[in-house]
Amino acid sequence: MKILEHIAQDIAEKTSAVLGYPISITDNEGYIIGSTDKERLGLFHRPSLDVIRKKGLINCRNEGIGQILPGVSVPIMINNKAIGVLGIVGKPEEVEKYAQLVKNQVEMMCQDAFRKEMKELESKMVEVFIQQIIHYDTDERDERMIQYAKTLGYNQEIYRTCILIDIHRSLPVQTNSNEVYDPYSLPYFQRDLLDYLYLIFHDSEEDILSFINIERLIIVKPITTEQAYTALVSSLEQRLQKLNNFLQTKYYLAASIAIGDVQKGIRGIAESFRNAEKTMIFGRKGDTGLGIFIYNEKQTTFQLLPKEITPELQRKLLNIVQPLADLDNYEVLSTTFLKYCEYNLNLSEAARNMFIHRNTIIYRLERISEATGIDTGSFQDCMLLYMAIRCYEETKEKSFRPA
Repeated sequence: MKILEHIAQDIAEKTSAVLGYPISITDNEGYIIGSTDKERLGLFHRPSLDVIRKKGLINCRNEGIGQILPGVSVPIMINNKAIGVLGIVGKPEEVEKYAQLVKNQVEMMCQDAFRKEMKELESKMVEVFIQQIIHYDTDERDERMIQYAKTLGYNQEIYRTCILIDIHRSLPVQTNSNEVYDPYSLPYFQRDLLDYLYLIFHDSEEDILSFINIERLIIVKPITTEQAYTALVSSLEQRLQKLNNFLQTKYYLAASIAIGDVQKGIRGIAESFRNAEKTMIFGRKGDTGLGIFIYNEKQTTFQLLPKEITPELQRKLLNIVQPLADLDNYEVLSTTFLKYCEYNLNLSEAARNMFIHRNTIIYRLERISEATGIDTGSFQDCMLLYMAIRCYEETKEKSFRPA
């Protein structure tokens, strides 16, 4: 068993330090792979083959030129199979009483290492599965991914939703510079965070949890009824609060959550992921502090419109808004106009929610009309300018975005 090779030397040194006797460990072919005396590593230990064949304790006498030392040898058993041999060096009558106790301890260490390796392997398989989903091409055939899901034990005939968790820096904290904990330099950060997410998000064997990258995780949850989805959404605030307490206390980090819609099958999971991703992008832009963003098809489609228009139409819209953009107080006028539209062209409602006088909004709308020729009392004109401003803001944002 390869696991024994990886941990044999560590086991030999730690066990010897506690027991007070030299320790050696051989593999199932009789070669020493762990020893208190490192000069013995790689030597062939013939009695170990007898121990493996017998699956029981053997007393050893001093033979050869240092290759066989006095002591006792016992098999290291995992799942009823001898994977190696533990040797305690010393007078057999003195060390035999420790053999079973040390054997049990070593076997427990091997089993623990095996479980960790299997858990890590499963985690890697889930990561591969998730990467296949998020890069899913609708032209691909589903059979291979369905088979992969079956291998992992996931049922693809049920409805699911995707939850994205973005990790980011929290507000600055008062601390000495040498006390700031940078999790991104620590290899166990991902495992630590994933283990904690299992505690607060894992409700079913059908749940899929994985990292997408160092700053984003995904949770794919089964949804059996509409009530189950509603209950999940309702629970997000409490779960996020626990997660943020953990991240803030231990890593000086914070998290945001976006949840997609409910869909079925591999294609459905991929679509739910994309919808959750869009929701996260738009949500983080206008975050009010809660950090939970729920997919809404109408709202998301509306947010996407400026990104989806053709270059020709984009040029026409930019021509409409350019005279307004050239004004020194563009930011004030455009923000006022967008809020005015948001409140259905209702002056009183907009003024009340913006905490300004109604006449102030009227004055600003008049300046907008003078600059653009838009009739701010016309729904059609307002819709056109609204899209023009959104298009301009999107273009401006792209120009400042680093390559």
